[in-house]
Amino acid sequence: MPSRFLLPLAALTVAVHAQTILVKPYVQPGNGASLVGTDVKVLTWLTDQVPGEFTVEFGIPGQPMRAAKAARLQLDFAPAKAKPGAKPAAPVTPKNPATTVEEIKDMVTKEAAPVILEREQHYFRYRAELSALPFDSEVAYRVKLAGAIVREGVFKTRASATKPIRFVAVGDLANGKPEQNAIAFQISKQKPDFLVALGDIVYSGGRVSQYMHHYWTTYNDVATPGEKTGAPLMATVPFYPVIGNHDADNSKLPDIPDAFAAFLFFSVPKNGPGLGAWNTALGKDPKVAQTFRTRAGAEYPALSEYSFDYGPAHIVCLDTNSYTTPEAIQPWLEKDLIASKQPWKFVCFHAPAFHTSPQHYSEQKMRLLEPTFEKCGVDVVFAGHVHNYQRSKPLRFTPNPPKRDPRGRVNGTFAFDTTFDGITHTKPNGIIHIVSGGGGATLYKTDFAKTVAKMTAETPENYQPLTEKFTADQHGFSVVDLTPTTFEMRQLSIKGEELDHFKITK
Repeated sequence: MPSRFLLPLAALTVAVHAQTILVKPYVQPGNGASLVGTDVKVLTWLTDQVPGEFTVEFGIPGQPMRAAKAARLQLDFAPAKAKPGAKPAAPVTPKNPATTVEEIKDMVTKEAAPVILEREQHYFRYRAELSALPFDSEVAYRVKLAGAIVREGVFKTRASATKPIRFVAVGDLANGKPEQNAIAFQISKQKPDFLVALGDIVYSGGRVSQYMHHYWTTYNDVATPGEKTGAPLMATVPFYPVIGNHDADNSKLPDIPDAFAAFLFFSVPKNGPGLGAWNTALGKDPKVAQTFRTRAGAEYPALSEYSFDYGPAHIVCLDTNSYTTPEAIQPWLEKDLIASKQPWKFVCFHAPAFHTSPQHYSEQKMRLLEPTFEKCGVDVVFAGHVHNYQRSKPLRFTPNPPKRDPRGRVNGTFAFDTTFDGITHTKPNGIIHIVSGGGGATLYKTDFAKTVAKMTAETPENYQPLTEKFTADQHGFSVVDLTPTTFEMRQLSIKGEELDHFKITK
């Protein structure tokens, strides 16, 4: 492989006819929001910059296959600028270009934190749109390079409003530690229709190089699924991304040229509010900003705010980073939620409005949207950011006054439903807030009793006993089974064991 590439990428390669596949084709949602007309999906993959001719075939099994054209985008990134006084990191280098996925993952995960050799990066990204897909169907696809199959698989289109669905919600996913592989494997055993990634998709800065080092080898380029290797989920399961602080806030252009990689690798519905004050800042250099916009296309700013219907669910995904203000996004959010006639409404964002952990406790600005959630009939709010699992009591909250204090906290009036148990009493009076931040990042092993005592003493004007379930010593993820009249959620551990289970009925 030419020296201009990051050396660990050799672990992901499949050499075919002089072109090297660096990331195998994976399925993305594409611009499918409503359940009107037909569905769409997008296949995306990465290669080196040796040109090649791909063919893409797709269709309903048993019917004639159709062809899709793959559009190619050249991606070139200079090394990130070194911080003043920083020592160069030692590279994790495979012994030879034939290093296996398992060998490179062993090298990476033995490190306390994966290190990246700063070099130029040069890729071709290919993207093929699979359009006019019927709902409630399975679709087979096949990607070939010069007649040789690169990847083939089967994915589901979105379910119509009356059909049951299963989805996973989990955040804080890939920082190169072994736990992320076990979580990916357990998720694959649940066979979800789709996954909502609740932010901080890759650590520590949402960079292209970090995806290449310790993301694709867990969720996409996995030859043999297992607890130590992960699972090729993205070959068949669409991931809906939520932008977290490590996806955007912790990287800056132009100092980190490969920042904001999520906007290059994911494809989502384009029904958000568009450009505005709520968007990720692209720096002060207009040329750098324009280069990024050209690469990202319509995905910037689409990934920051969007919504979609899937089965009986309407799901809204929001960006909660420092550059956003709830007041600015509220008009679009309310309009979107009121317009939906789906029986279930969910909102997903990264930094939770309500939780009981000392980490990130003061980041409470999303509480300002709680009256809008209540007014518009939101049932459950999902978040990550706090690296553990928490479920709130059904609650109603009125900000008082409706603004943040200098620390970011939002005080107000709470009302809790203390009769709901999710077993015999399944109609909550209020919104349930889920924190599912145990996808692989280092856990926040908070002592719940000590935290409550500390918050009660130090922030009596702000702390309320809102948490019903709390697990901080195990990684895990949330699995939701949904019908038009029932919501059933299980929180599963890194071993697949049940940590929580409750039901909501309409």
